[in-house]
Amino acid sequence: MGALYAAVAAVDPRIEKVDGQVYYSGAAKTIDVVVLISGDEPVSTDALTAMLVAIRDNTSDAIETATIIARDAEDDDKIVDLSPAIAGLPNDITPLWDGGLTLSRVDLDKL
Repeated sequence: MGALYAAVAAVDPRIEKVDGQVYYSGAAKTIDVVVLISGDEPVSTDALTAMLVAIRDNTSDAIETATIIARDAEDDDKIVDLSPAIAGLPNDITPLWDGGLTLSRVDLDKL
């Protein structure tokens, strides 16, 4: 997971830490990636897309879904709102957003 963490962290200098876990959700192999990000500026669609591409490119095709959660580096209980960045993602993907953004491998492959 070290290469994955490094690739995600390289996307934005405001990313202070990356963590994650791989697990099964039912029969689907899933990865959750959590980034701690500093500053008050919103995450851009370009940065979010680059993080998702880094996840896609640094995980096995056996990963069927990926979730990314951004948290405030100063208060890691506070979730960073990614909805403005999600709004700019391509129209042909189906993002699930409930505080974390979840995409299927099919959608990751479209980025």
